[in-house]
Amino acid sequence: MSITKPARWEMLVSSMLDGFFVVEDGRFAFANESCARLLGVDDPDRLIGRNVFDFVAESERQRVLGNYRNRLEGKPAPRHYETRVLCADGSGEVEVWLEVSELTREEDGSLVLACTLRDIRELQQLKNELEDARLQLNIILENMSDAIYRTNMDGEVTLISKNVEQLLGYSQQEMIGTRLAEYYWTPEERERVVEAITRNRGKITNVEAILRRKDGTPVWISTNAYVRVDEASGEPVSIEGIARDVTRQKELELKLEKLALTDSLTHLPNRRALMDELNRQFVRARETKAQLSLLYIDANRFKAVNDRYGHLVGDNLLRHMAMLLKNHASGNQMIGRLSGDEFLFILPAVDNEQAQKLARLIQQDVQARPMPLEQQQLSFSLAVGISSLKDEDVAEYSLLARADKAMYLSKGRAESFAVL
Repeated sequence: MSITKPARWEMLVSSMLDGFFVVEDGRFAFANESCARLLGVDDPDRLIGRNVFDFVAESERQRVLGNYRNRLEGKPAPRHYETRVLCADGSGEVEVWLEVSELTREEDGSLVLACTLRDIRELQQLKNELEDARLQLNIILENMSDAIYRTNMDGEVTLISKNVEQLLGYSQQEMIGTRLAEYYWTPEERERVVEAITRNRGKITNVEAILRRKDGTPVWISTNAYVRVDEASGEPVSIEGIARDVTRQKELELKLEKLALTDSLTHLPNRRALMDELNRQFVRARETKAQLSLLYIDANRFKAVNDRYGHLVGDNLLRHMAMLLKNHASGNQMIGRLSGDEFLFILPAVDNEQAQKLARLIQQDVQARPMPLEQQQLSFSLAVGISSLKDEDVAEYSLLARADKAMYLSKGRAESFAVL
């Protein structure tokens, strides 16, 4: 059994999920079941002959009618657009996608249009939800202190969040298209981040670096970033990350570190700082075959000062000694307080003869500048032990021990320093 052409056509349009109808002289000439269901009518035949525009929402009626008339008159008119239709059952308005075919002239001379309606309420709801999510995301991004960024594989900024202005002082427009490398404090800072990404296979967490703000001041940032890869080709296409201002945290860390390495009384480096520096200079001197000398300094009869004048005067004497000794430090030399009234002078690239010369200058300075004490002055003297690096020194402690021993030997000498 063969199906006639009209029957085949009716079967096709009846099975469509979208609403399909034909308009002749502004009225329904045909409608499928999906169209009737969309318009709130239980039988498609009940639409035949009714005015199509009665089913268009009042707010949309003039626009849809205008498009229809323009099409009849051969004027430009859109073939598809969003609009709203009314449901005959009183259930309200439905958002639809309307698609209109080319105008067709029938054998009797009448003009007809074939149209398709698609219910886009769910799609519109998804679009609205997506737009709400986008707005919420923008609100979050604009109010968070962290800056979101993206660069291409050439390092050019392709995306940056608005709050970068708080972080660096630059607007989004100023940064888009520029190279991120331009904002690092030094090239070494950038290399450290790049090296971390490479070492960790395209992903970094809490890597710190210093950037330069628009006003020229430094800002510490902690960044998390990853290399985004094209799913199809597997090739890297961008670097995306988030940067947080950790300047205050870093300043606090540096302050705490400084406090941990500073003597609270004299504000000179403490024993820990001195031993760290001595180790560095010892290793360097051994590697480069350079000179290295130490002055181990102690205040003579310091206990007697405490016993006679009190510990407050004794503390003032230590501060006075620290000031005098600090005046003799230059370059990469370090003077610090080991403990009590003992001080250590670390002298890189200084030989034994030069160390003795410095010891004499310090002794002369001490004799010339006694500590003021109420209506009088408190004279004091120093015992100084000198040691210089020898071939048999296998660790910095042997160098320090010789300087310590020499200091005790110097207490019985007129020149007030000894060399070992």
